[in-house]
Amino acid sequence: MAAGLAPGSFLSDEEIAEFVRQDDLHRVYDAALVLLSYRPRSVAELRNRLRRRGFEASLVEDSLERLQQQGLLDDAGFAQFWVDNRQTHRPRGGRLLYAELRSKGIDREIIDDVLPKAEEEDDAAYRVGRRRLNSLKGLEWREFRRRMGDYLVRRGFGYETADAAVRRLWNEEHGVATEGSGEGFDAEGGV
Repeated sequence: MAAGLAPGSFLSDEEIAEFVRQDDLHRVYDAALVLLSYRPRSVAELRNRLRRRGFEASLVEDSLERLQQQGLLDDAGFAQFWVDNRQTHRPRGGRLLYAELRSKGIDREIIDDVLPKAEEEDDAAYRVGRRRLNSLKGLEWREFRRRMGDYLVRRGFGYETADAAVRRLWNEEHGVATEGSGEGFDAEGGV
């Protein structure tokens, strides 16, 4: 018989409570699997989503532990997925990626391991700038530098990375050296 029950069996209050708890646990676990079917998630993100649905905290924690043991929930794997996805489809600078991952509940150590290295970030800034280049054609150097630099900084690239990408883009477009090549961005991202 299912669950060790036979017709005419009587259950104690403790046995009934355990059956109810197991049923609730299955509902939480199934809800977690549905959320994970859309995309990978961090432990904290999944915990928050399940708690907002009104599931009991202990059931949520038990389900999260089971998912982690099964390898279906992994913060390091999620962080790498997030960075790879962003860099492929909507490149971001390290500062913005860091903030996004922290908001998803990822530990700093994991973030430091998955963030793009300096040369990867330089390449990403250049690619982001190339997409914006057409809308800034015809501008003088100072205006181009300000607007493109601000654009890249808003996308999470550091000032030095943005400045290097701006200069590279300008030089490729115009084939000339820029005036005042020693200047960098000030604290607000402008010239």
